[in-house]
Amino acid sequence: MEPQKRLFRSYLLYACLSTVLLTTLTVIGYSSRLLERADLFLYDLHFSWRGPQPTSGKTVLVLMDQKSATELQRRKGSWSRTQVARALGNLCEADAEVIGLDMVFFAPGQEAEEDDALTSAMDQCGNVVLAKFVPEEGKAEVSALPRFQEAMLGEGFINMFPDPDGVLRKIPFFSARPSPDGLILSPSFSLEMVRAFLNLDFVLDFKKDHFRIGAPEGKNMVLPYPDLRIHFYGGPGVFQSLSFSDVVLNRFDKGLVKGRIVLVGSSLATDKDFFPTPFSDHEVAAEKYRDKFGEVADKITRAKTVGVACHAQAIETMLDRRFIRTFPARYVLAMILALGILGIGFYGQRPGAMGGLLILLIAAAGLIGVSHMVFVRRLLWIEAISPVTILTLQFLGGIAFQRAYSRQKTRLVTGLFGKYVSRGVVTDILNGHIGVSLAGSSREVTVLFSDLRGFTTISEGLAPQETGLLLNTYFDAMIPIVFEHEGTLDKLMGDAIMAFFGAPGEVKDHPQKAAETALEMTRRLADLKRERAEKGIDQLAVGIGLNTGVVTVGNLGSQHFMDYTVIGDVVNLGSRLEGLNKTYGTSIIVSEFTARGLDSRFILRELDRVRVKGKAEPVGIFELLGLKEELGEETLDLIETFEAGLEQYRKREWERARETFHQVLNGTASDGPSVLYLQRISQLLKSPPGPDWEPVATFTTK
Repeated sequence: MEPQKRLFRSYLLYACLSTVLLTTLTVIGYSSRLLERADLFLYDLHFSWRGPQPTSGKTVLVLMDQKSATELQRRKGSWSRTQVARALGNLCEADAEVIGLDMVFFAPGQEAEEDDALTSAMDQCGNVVLAKFVPEEGKAEVSALPRFQEAMLGEGFINMFPDPDGVLRKIPFFSARPSPDGLILSPSFSLEMVRAFLNLDFVLDFKKDHFRIGAPEGKNMVLPYPDLRIHFYGGPGVFQSLSFSDVVLNRFDKGLVKGRIVLVGSSLATDKDFFPTPFSDHEVAAEKYRDKFGEVADKITRAKTVGVACHAQAIETMLDRRFIRTFPARYVLAMILALGILGIGFYGQRPGAMGGLLILLIAAAGLIGVSHMVFVRRLLWIEAISPVTILTLQFLGGIAFQRAYSRQKTRLVTGLFGKYVSRGVVTDILNGHIGVSLAGSSREVTVLFSDLRGFTTISEGLAPQETGLLLNTYFDAMIPIVFEHEGTLDKLMGDAIMAFFGAPGEVKDHPQKAAETALEMTRRLADLKRERAEKGIDQLAVGIGLNTGVVTVGNLGSQHFMDYTVIGDVVNLGSRLEGLNKTYGTSIIVSEFTARGLDSRFILRELDRVRVKGKAEPVGIFELLGLKEELGEETLDLIETFEAGLEQYRKREWERARETFHQVLNGTASDGPSVLYLQRISQLLKSPPGPDWEPVATFTTK
């Protein structure tokens, strides 16, 4: 299988596995309620976005506020039961339908006359519902005194049970406690108020998700079970309210309470009967700092909803009979699975990161918008956070996988394409530094040409497969050296290599990089001849030419096929220098332009001044012998002797020059340049040149 297809199939496999993993994690998070707080926050936003709504006007609040505490000279910690009795009398005279006292009279008053007055008022009204606390585990129920229970119309518990984030959103309808005869059900305060207002019998018929209260054949009401999600109509201000002192002193509009439900409760901060609701700021006062920072605490408390108003909200919800339902969990799970599958589209290379983000934002906004519309119009709460979460996770997973895939694909392309052209060129193409323009740019580079000596003759004795194996072995060793020294492989021409240094990436010391490459190539060839056994490898010899100068670098070709290369006289001279190795019997020849860019580590000896084909001006050429640390003193002495003979040669002191070159040959019998100069001197002695002779070698062939 092709590498790219294999990579793509692996990408699809891992994308599917990631989808399964992220979807599973989201399902687990939803099922274990890990995302509950976020869903509850969105639940509250539905109310905030919807805004307050008008109530039926059937519920009126009588608030024991700060004005009442001041005007009625409230005793610390309690309200006068005599004053409560007066308030009941005045409300009954105003024809209030049902009166609920949001306070528990579990202990006798400070004076017996107060309890007598309150009992008498309740008995005369006959429509008073009292409050109680249902017991916590291991504790007794806290109810009104028996004398008050005998006079009351009904009783309900006022316990509030906020959600895990501390916000009140629902209340239970019943509290159950065991008894010898079975379970004893106690209704909530708000349910008992509604039952009394509608004059329903306390007859219950429970179904799976709802119950009916009232006589089956008579008046009854169907309510959701087991909890009531309060349909908040707004803050406390949505209800008509009266000050408790105004009611006690009988200075209120009687028409405001006639035929209505009246709830009497405290709104004093010190009574701590406040709850965060979807219409409050959700801030909870720190009790331990209340004494020190009372003003701040009271401000925070005012941002919440007083408990008696919370009961009013529940009552209004039941009277309105518009109940908030929860979208079934199985459907939410189905949405998560469906969106998880659809989210695999984020793993595609299109639409990309920004396009994917736009799709995510539109999809998330659409989900939340639909859930809000359904909530407002159908009172159906969809827990939309988990579906949004799986989309978000799929988007993030898709972006991460896209980047990983792009990196792997880039490495794959670089690896494959790099087998044909330089990795530097591949990298610049992928990074956008090399485009499709045929316009080149001027750049100073060092050009390297290498060629195998006598390879044509060697290949004549080899089979085609053996020739290919020999060349592959050679190139496998040489090409990496170019890359290791930041070179760019231009092309392979038979057994020849063309490379350049200094483009496309800028290399400041490109002459030295090229020289290091040339030396390493000769060393590596020597190693190959010792280590490898391919037929013909022992006969290989290399010639290398280096030249430095300004060239035109860029794409060459047509719009259909391009070659990233360098062109110019610098390139031509580099090719000629490589060929001169055969004439001078050397391995590496560099031009004077390259020599200027080499530091003292490199040992050069001047060979000649030459005029190659296509060049009018002579150029100094040098042999690159190696690094100073690698060469011994004898070699350095022979170089000095050779350069002395070269100087004598140029001064036409040919006899002395001949003796000097012979001294070099005595030190090393295989010195090609000395042999060449001895041949030239013999020719000059036989046919002395004219006075216009110049020590420049002219070559008319390539």
